[in-house]
Amino acid sequence: MIAKIKTRESFAGIVDYAHDYNNDKKKARLIDYKDVCIISNKSIADSFSIQASMRSKIAKPVKHISLGFSPNDVHLFTDDEKGDELMVRIAKDWMKEMSITNTQYIIARHLDTEHPHCHLVFNRIDNDGNVISDSRERIRNMAVCKLLNKKYGLYVAPSKSKKIHEDRLRGYEAKKHKLRMDINNILDRSSNWDDFCRLLKETGISIRFFTSSQTNTIRGISFANHQISISGSKLEPKVLTYGQLCFKLGERRIQGSSNPYEEKSLSPFVKDEVSANHSNGHAITTESNLSESGSTGNTSSSAVGEAMIELLLQPHQVETGGGGGGSDNRGWRDDNKEKDNNNNRTYKRRR
Repeated sequence: MIAKIKTRESFAGIVDYAHDYNNDKKKARLIDYKDVCIISNKSIADSFSIQASMRSKIAKPVKHISLGFSPNDVHLFTDDEKGDELMVRIAKDWMKEMSITNTQYIIARHLDTEHPHCHLVFNRIDNDGNVISDSRERIRNMAVCKLLNKKYGLYVAPSKSKKIHEDRLRGYEAKKHKLRMDINNILDRSSNWDDFCRLLKETGISIRFFTSSQTNTIRGISFANHQISISGSKLEPKVLTYGQLCFKLGERRIQGSSNPYEEKSLSPFVKDEVSANHSNGHAITTESNLSESGSTGNTSSSAVGEAMIELLLQPHQVETGGGGGGSDNRGWRDDNKEKDNNNNRTYKRRR
């Protein structure tokens, strides 16, 4: 289920669209309403407008929400009273979770598409004359839809549901897509890091962990085969980042040891992968690798840091010569003092 929200100025037009019962294609019908006169579309719009006049300064008192469901859920929303009741129940739950209460509304169902859907129109001015807040409604709407999908067991399309025409991919994009598909297939067959690393190795894909020198924990991951090397966040941000992989395979942290590339919490197989990658010169990379290795690099970094601190903390003054090629001994605030003296000077009125 998805909910598309729109804000409008006039009730008349949106009521005619939502409850267009004369349109044989839409086959629109009113399946629920509250606190409006349903004799005609005009009477419905007038009911909304009269209540909205209590807060005439609100330029857009109309809210129109289109609730759409997947074609895979057609069997749940049958074209009968039972299907309408389920649609109304979900629409009311959506309003409740969005804190839309004590106000007028109508819910109209359309039958002109292959996916079940309905239109909800409600008044932002509630029955007591208060304005229903729409602050952060887009963000809240996403969370509510996710909640209701889970509650009612509705179909949720995969994140990569858009069809990719593999025969049209060329060069880098084709290699990237091939690597992504291989890793996703391996991830589906893996239940822990051991399985994941082993299957990657068998497929010819190497893995690299990136750690932080500050916390000594893994912060990122990248993958490579004989054609391409890319970080997980660029390959597929919602699936192959280190954080998402930990969510599925379990969290891995590097603990303090003499070897900063050794992860004690990992199994021997994963340790071997980490050590092997490091020995090849392109394995776990730390932030400290950006400077020269050894004590010389640390000393250089320390000296630069001390110089920066001294520069920031001490009030250094730059000496400059005076105008006209000469120089003077005035201080850095003497100009301001001279201005203050001129401002405080008294003048006699001219006769």
